[in-house]
Amino acid sequence: MRRLRRAVAPVAALVLAAAALGGLSTPSAAADGPTTTLSFSAHQDDDLLFMNPDIASDIEAGFNVWVTYLSAGELPCESHDPCGMDYADLRVAGERAAYAEAARVPNQWTYEQMWFGGHPVAVNHLDGTNVHLAFTYIHAAAGPEDNCGDLYRMLKDSSYVANPIDGRPGYTKDSFVGMLDSIIDYVGPDYIRTQSTIGHREVRRDGVADNVDHIAGAILAADADVDGAGKTRIRRDEYQGYIITDKPDNVSGYWRDRKQAIWDQYKPHDPALWSGSWNEVMGKQYRPEGRIFWPGIPWVPPGDFTC
Repeated sequence: MRRLRRAVAPVAALVLAAAALGGLSTPSAAADGPTTTLSFSAHQDDDLLFMNPDIASDIEAGFNVWVTYLSAGELPCESHDPCGMDYADLRVAGERAAYAEAARVPNQWTYEQMWFGGHPVAVNHLDGTNVHLAFTYIHAAAGPEDNCGDLYRMLKDSSYVANPIDGRPGYTKDSFVGMLDSIIDYVGPDYIRTQSTIGHREVRRDGVADNVDHIAGAILAADADVDGAGKTRIRRDEYQGYIITDKPDNVSGYWRDRKQAIWDQYKPHDPALWSGSWNEVMGKQYRPEGRIFWPGIPWVPPGDFTC
């Protein structure tokens, strides 16, 4: 991982009044300081496509913003070039460029290896801001070679050891969830974002359900956000994935333009994309009210999720 550097005060929250547009979800700041948000994204781009403009709104409001990427998002070398760690690093560079745009600061970062739950995790801090990106580098699902990926394997087999592709020590399901739990404790978020834990039921008109990493990663993150009684500790909002391409636009004006501008900074770094890739979701973001898990709500993972 290349070294970067650290933070700038984000643009003031002049546009917070627009938070009601496009389904934006922006809770008011906590009385004892800025609101802190923690988003769990399966790949380097899911946050930009499916959780924006909410994350962008957080940054403009001056919130402390953390995003944790639950897989490496790499492609198999048997059928792709670039692939593996080289491709994952390109996507990381895309995320850095995107968040620099979101914060309206130079693309300068500080790299730090941090320890969570006894595991070393790669963390990047955007210089002069409160923006922090954490990368786990767990092997991602990508066909045709591997349609399931290590997030799913950990979820379904508690003895399976997932070895990050960057060479850091491996995880079992318990240690991975423990690492995510440690991130939650360290960051101390006011609320958490994940992708949809029922994305396998959210099927588009063309028959395509959500990506297996989106679902498995969301379930693992939800598992980390529970107390000893299996109840939600910190409010967690679920964001829909591929299904939103079937839905009407619900983001417009300023926030649609900001989402597009941020995405446009990512795209040149990802050789799997073309200039128009995913532009159809720039006017969309869906966070169903029925998929908000408030503190105290029991968490029961879906029993019908298979790869």
